[in-house]
Amino acid sequence: MNIFFIICVNNDGPRMLGYAGRILKVDLSSGSIESCETPERLARAFIGGRGLGAAFLYKEMPQGVDPLSEGNVLIFMTGPATGLPIPACARWEAVTKSPLTGMYLCSSVGGFFGARLKFAGFDGIILSGKSRSPVWLDVVDGEAELHDAGEIWGLNTEETEISIQRKLKDKRVSVASIGPAGENLVKFASVQVDMRSGGRSGSLGRGGVGAVMGSKRIKAIAVRGRGKIEVADEEGLNSLARELRKELKLDEVGTPWLVDEINEAGMFPTYNFQRGTFEGSRRINAKAMRKFVKRHTACHACSISCGKTTVVVGGRYDGSIVDGPDYETIWSFGPQCGVDQFEAIVSANMWCDLYGLDTISTGNVIGFAMECYERGLLSEKDTGGLELKFGNHEVAVGLVRKIAFREGLGDLLAEGTLVAAKRIGRGAESFAIQVKGMELPAYDPRGAWGMALGYATACRGGCHLKAWTIGDEVVARRYERFSTEGKAKLVMDFQNLRAVEDSFGLCVMGRKVIGKEELARIWAITSGWNVSVSELMRIGERIYDLERLLAVRDGISREDDTLPPRILKDPLPNLDGSTIGEENFEKMLDEYYALRGWDRQGRPTREKTQELVDLLET
Repeated sequence: MNIFFIICVNNDGPRMLGYAGRILKVDLSSGSIESCETPERLARAFIGGRGLGAAFLYKEMPQGVDPLSEGNVLIFMTGPATGLPIPACARWEAVTKSPLTGMYLCSSVGGFFGARLKFAGFDGIILSGKSRSPVWLDVVDGEAELHDAGEIWGLNTEETEISIQRKLKDKRVSVASIGPAGENLVKFASVQVDMRSGGRSGSLGRGGVGAVMGSKRIKAIAVRGRGKIEVADEEGLNSLARELRKELKLDEVGTPWLVDEINEAGMFPTYNFQRGTFEGSRRINAKAMRKFVKRHTACHACSISCGKTTVVVGGRYDGSIVDGPDYETIWSFGPQCGVDQFEAIVSANMWCDLYGLDTISTGNVIGFAMECYERGLLSEKDTGGLELKFGNHEVAVGLVRKIAFREGLGDLLAEGTLVAAKRIGRGAESFAIQVKGMELPAYDPRGAWGMALGYATACRGGCHLKAWTIGDEVVARRYERFSTEGKAKLVMDFQNLRAVEDSFGLCVMGRKVIGKEELARIWAITSGWNVSVSELMRIGERIYDLERLLAVRDGISREDDTLPPRILKDPLPNLDGSTIGEENFEKMLDEYYALRGWDRQGRPTREKTQELVDLLET
């Protein structure tokens, strides 16, 4: 095993409370490794995680770089709550430039990796350059080493993790790795985390973080440590942790409860968003899933245990096992592809995890290809003899491998729905369901207009997580869902809050209990920094403005803040012909820009831009 460089960091000096206090910087081109202090000024301004990652990306990445070039920068960043004994706070962020969208990308995951990175003495890792040959990075107790990865290049993510754990003689090491899809630069390749941890595994799924790792020739990062995170109020932290554990209990169902809810609302995208209801929903809902669940798994220090180890016994997909599937994956390989066989969905999910693919984009692009085939835009010659019809679960599952290895039709689909549609032509772009190149997930926005605005203005492309208005528009019905009224402010407030939550490391499953006040309390207990809720939300606004500034720097403007023609113009037949329409959409967008303090082209004002630049460049 070749060791390229070792760094040892002494963390005995004073550090920020609640943080590890150091950032690891790895130049893969030269093999050099160094560390710097986590800057308190930026931590106060951007918290950690997503916010601090965006700040470092602005400072470290040159304008106009190709996402798959050595000029791109990949940042892993934890938050001040990551690694603490607080439930639902195990998440951390990857921040980079996306090969799928060509713009700013943030992607988060839970598990144990983030906690163990902080225990190892680092708040984050910044990867730059490109290695001449495959490598993997080992981080342990203030030390970091680059090792030759020739023996593990080509392995799937689970095999990679097992191999590294054996090399290190430690089954408790956390590993973030890519599979063949990342190595083959599939534009929506994922990074899989904690595949063999014994707890909750997860994915840095959206936007192609795995392809960025593959382009840099780094196969995996392993972390472990025995350090302790010092906090301002240890007694207060333990008291809060006990309080939250009482409220955040075992979740028996997880996100699949949404299958029935969204289907009944008539906005469950079916056959590539041609319909909003799926006749086979009862065969893939939470009740149907229960008989496949063998155990519950949890992330670091979490009492919710939202992870579900699902196993298929017997039949065509015998032996398929996965931590999941969640609601979005059930949708992407279910209704999106016209599949009502739960076993097939589990199998597709498993192979996506092993090969390292985002399940949302993979299922979306397969459903798109199925519609192209049924419309005669793809022939059997194009598909390699595959009968690519909706409902053909065997073909859907089989295409996962073809995409990961760029075989046959899979090579085209590996570029993403938008690029595939442009190459196919003949009107295919009109039903390529994406925003800025990122495939839309499992909520048809014609059934909740706030989601339409949220998709169009999400900081990373077509994403539901940055402004999940479903709770207000569909579940609690606080807003009329087929209306523009109040939606601009609803979306903006959600986006600002999500920026704060992602910067702390909060999980979606904890949001029902951990709100703004609790986050302010967590920061005070951990770091000793007392901020009001309004100040916290101002930080969220600052983070979102910075992300927009990064997007604008890459050429994003108002014309990109839009939706596919099918979503804007075509009615949903099951919702009495409901359609958003360009006039309604533009009205919401105008109001949104005004509330944000951006100009009519969606650019932060000169004053906002200068404020951010001064803060980042001081």
